Amino acid sequence: MRGIKIVFQKEMKRVFKDKKMIFSLFILPVILMVGLYGLMGYLAEQMVQDVQQHKSLVWIQNEPEDLRTHLPELGEIAEVQNLSASDSTDEIKQMIYDGTADLLIVFPEDFSKQIAAYEESEQPPDIKTFYNPSEEYSQAARDTIVGMLETVYQKSLLEQRFGNLDVVTAFTIDSTNTESVIQDENKAAGRMLGMLLPYLITILLFAGTMSLGTDTITGEKERGTLACMLVTPIKRSEIVLGKLLALTIMSILSASVYVVSLVVALPKSLGSIAEEGLSISFNAQQIAMMAAIILSLAFLYVLLVAIVSVFARTVKEAGTYVTPLYMIVIVAGLFTMFGTSGTREAYEYMIPIYSSSICLSEIFSNELTVAHFLMSFGVTILVSGVLTACIVKAFNSEKVMFNA
Repeated sequence: MRGIKIVFQKEMKRVFKDKKMIFSLFILPVILMVGLYGLMGYLAEQMVQDVQQHKSLVWIQNEPEDLRTHLPELGEIAEVQNLSASDSTDEIKQMIYDGTADLLIVFPEDFSKQIAAYEESEQPPDIKTFYNPSEEYSQAARDTIVGMLETVYQKSLLEQRFGNLDVVTAFTIDSTNTESVIQDENKAAGRMLGMLLPYLITILLFAGTMSLGTDTITGEKERGTLACMLVTPIKRSEIVLGKLLALTIMSILSASVYVVSLVVALPKSLGSIAEEGLSISFNAQQIAMMAAIILSLAFLYVLLVAIVSVFARTVKEAGTYVTPLYMIVIVAGLFTMFGTSGTREAYEYMIPIYSSSICLSEIFSNELTVAHFLMSFGVTILVSGVLTACIVKAFNSEKVMFNA
């Protein structure tokens, strides 16, 4: 145990005495996260304001005489140009395609007559629209004006035709029901956060481990300092455990800085969603399970990077070997972002890394059971034990440690 303590203290001092490493691990993440998500929120807000302030260029063919009477605000939100029935719309469609016009609305030539003579058994007159969904202005113009046509203008025509709108209303939906939504607000907020945060937590844990792990083992092999350590009276198993313990703690601290920065910066990029106030709370059991999962996952990541670093001859070579592992972690996180808990099978909680991401996601949504937690945690510990034994065995091999 004394040897583990000595190696652990040596590794921690090596990190905390290096100002550049402190900056890259604990200060730079805050700057990047707050700056990045703050910029994303600002740009998103500017885009929304730009779309809202833009006065759409709309062309209307065969405009009904009473359209402006029922929709007086149409001229305020759009610059409307009219086309007669004989005018070609090809040029307008090309303008919409190029993004220089936003919307073309084509009414039937005898639209007002069709409305006046419409019977229930007949096909109602069809208004055609042409827009470009890849252009924000065009999409917004179509959504706004079509919404006005479907609600205000259509309602006015129905009232004008039948006198009493109730004549053509068979039923309403939730017009008097103020309690339509039945949900656990805490669970709803947790589901939203559970799609993003668990994925980022697992990714950031591994990202923090990559650089530290390769430098701590392969870097010291290159510099020759590890060879000096191996000839000391300290057992090689204690050297391994001391290094792994220090790496695990540093990985968790680095990931914690990222996560805290993310939680602070995320509302800036969520905009109107954040204004609704996403609140979530955990009980003692959930907090304990979350801590156990994060700690065990961090240790597993350290072991994966360490075993690659042990067999690599240079830091560059170790980085090359670690990259595929990083991609596996990313893919596992993506699966949890788009999966549904109700369709998951029991065996999924026995897949290392993937099961930990699932458990973190389900903790946020209050859906993780004790059985599934124990399955995931047990598998992670089992795999970690096997990897630890492999690393200790590699440290006892002169051929591996001295690149013979």
